[in-house]
Amino acid sequence: MRRIGFAVLGTGVLTAVLVAVKSQLPPATGPAPAAAVTGATTSRPAGPSTARAPGATATSRAPGVGVVDPSRMMDGSHLGAVVTNPFGPVQVRIDVRGGRLVDVVAVQLPTAAARGIEIGMRAAPVLREQALQRQSADLDTVSGATYTSDGYRRSLQSALDAARTGRPGT
Repeated sequence: MRRIGFAVLGTGVLTAVLVAVKSQLPPATGPAPAAAVTGATTSRPAGPSTARAPGATATSRAPGVGVVDPSRMMDGSHLGAVVTNPFGPVQVRIDVRGGRLVDVVAVQLPTAAARGIEIGMRAAPVLREQALQRQSADLDTVSGATYTSDGYRRSLQSALDAARTGRPGT
C-alpha cells in the first residue's frame, strides 16, 4: 500500500511542478486549444503550421502524384513470381478486365513426382475459384496441398501487386 501511496503522491507532485512551470511561460497568442481547457491530450503532426489559406487543400503534394489506388488494377495479363516448393515450382498468370480479376491460370504446377502432379491438379481449380470470388490472394489452404496452396497464394499476390502498380504484364 505504501508504494501505491508514494506513486500517487509522486504523480501529484509532478503535476504541481508542471503547473508551476507552465505558469512561468509567456501566454500563447490566439485562443487556447481545447486540450488546455479540458485537460485532454491531442496529437499533432510535427512540422510546419497546420494553418491553411481559404480554399487550400489538406495535402501539400500535387494531386495524383505518387499515389497508387490499391483497389484499382490495370487491365491486361500479369505474371506472378515463380515460387518453388519441395514438389516443384508454382506460378500463376492473372487476367484483369475493367479493374477486376477475371481469370487466374496456373502456368506452372509441381511436376517433380506423380503425387505432386495429382495435388496440383486437385488444388488449382479450388484456389482459382477462391481467387476469383475474393478478388485477392487471401485464399484458404487446400487440405493435403499446403505447399502448393502457399506457392499459389504467393505467386498470385505478386501478380496482383504487378497489376496494381502498373508494372508491365506479359
